This record gives sequence, structure tokens and C-alpha cells, in this order.
Amino acid sequence: MCHRTRLSYDRVFKYSEIFNPVSSATLFWAGKLAQLGPNKTVLDLGCGKGTPSLLWASVFGVQVEGFDINKNYVEYANSRAEMLNLSHRVEYVCEDIRELRFGREYDVVASLGLGVAHVYGNIDNALRIFKAMLHREGVLIFAEPAWLSKPIPAKVLKTLGEAEDSFLTKPEMQRLMGESGFHVLGSLASSKEDWEIYVRPIYVAMHEIIDDKDELSEEAQRVIDGFIAEYDAVGHYWDMILWVARAHHLGAEDIF
Repeated sequence: MCHRTRLSYDRVFKYSEIFNPVSSATLFWAGKLAQLGPNKTVLDLGCGKGTPSLLWASVFGVQVEGFDINKNYVEYANSRAEMLNLSHRVEYVCEDIRELRFGREYDVVASLGLGVAHVYGNIDNALRIFKAMLHREGVLIFAEPAWLSKPIPAKVLKTLGEAEDSFLTKPEMQRLMGESGFHVLGSLASSKEDWEIYVRPIYVAMHEIIDDKDELSEEAQRVIDGFIAEYDAVGHYWDMILWVARAHHLGAEDIF
């Protein structure tokens, strides 16, 4: 989720390592489910500071190509890779993912950043594009909020600053993925603890602005309020779901 504010991502996520409530334990689970290993290539779209794919490179030995439009994040991710002695396995590049053109396919496509799927217009289009980036039988790992049920009370939508059609329910998403040519291997909802770890560094960064009586102090408080509203809605109106799904290409047995 992305709060509308004049505060830059760099300031909001100054102390954050990952831009969604997805824990290291969940990333490890996803890596095991995707059968990551030294022979696998991972495309990390909207890589941010590189935390998920650096973990996969370290634990599973995968090769990673990551892309993000934020130059500071890309520089940080590459410096982390060098510090962890992983530069031979990972490379992060500053580029708008909407403009990427690939001459190869990947074993795994990861989309774990803020609203990366919706960079492509909507989730339907994103799934089609993700699938085109994958090898036959390749695996998609991505995070996306899901409503627990519909309709969503108008008061909740206003508090969250979202529309009911912003997200699908979990069954709707699973059905769409099937229609888009993916077989879901597993899904995991972020816990309250995952959300606390995610929100805490944002809270610290925003309070620095408030305590300094910065001209954007009021906006910083609104950012805090927005994330608190999201946290309070977890488990009641929505969840963040990490999906792991294998691409399925139609064969003759599926047609006849």
C-alpha cells in the first residue's frame, strides 16, 4: 500500500528493509516451496533495498537480477550484496520496470514491493506479463493485499483510502490466477507480528520528522495514522497474502 504524501519513499522507508509485511521466515518458506537452488534465476521486480532476493541468494544460492526505479535503493542493495559477498550472484539495476524488455526467461519472478502488480495497470495484466517473463513451469512469488470478504463497509474504505475494487478476496485471486495460467502452490497471510515489524521502522522515521518540527510534520503524522489504520484492519477486513504459483502452459491434453 502507498500513502499519498509529499514525503518521499526514501524518508518514509528510511529504516525499512522491506516494503511489505513479509518476514524472513515467510521468504524462506516461499523459497522452499519454489524449489529455489543454485541452478535457478530470479527476476526481482521492484527490488527496493534487495532484502528478499539477497536472502534467497544467501540461503539457496540463486542468481538474481533486480530492478527498481529508486536509484538510492539500488545503490543500497548492491552495497549490501558486496558486504555479504554476494555480488557474484546478484545485480541490481536502476530502471523503470514498465520499460523493461527481456531477451530471456526466468525460473522465478518475484514481485514483493509496494503496488508493483498495479504498475502494469491491474492485477490481470500483471499476471499476464509475469507469466511471459517465466520459463515454462516457472514460479511466481508475489505479495498482494486481499479483502477477507465483500462488501467492505464504506467507513473502512474511507479510513484506508481504498476502493472496494482495489483488491480481490483470496478466493477471487486464486480463481483469477487459475484463469491466467497459474497453479497455486501455496499462500501465506502476514501475521500481526509481521505487520508490527513492518510498521515499526516507519513509525520511527516519521517521529523523527515530527520531533524536528519539520514542515512536513503534519504529513508524517498522517502517514503514521494511515499505517495504524492498515494494521488495525488486518485480520478483520484484509490480509497481505504472499502467493507462490507455478506457471502452467496449455498442452494438447488441455485442449482436446
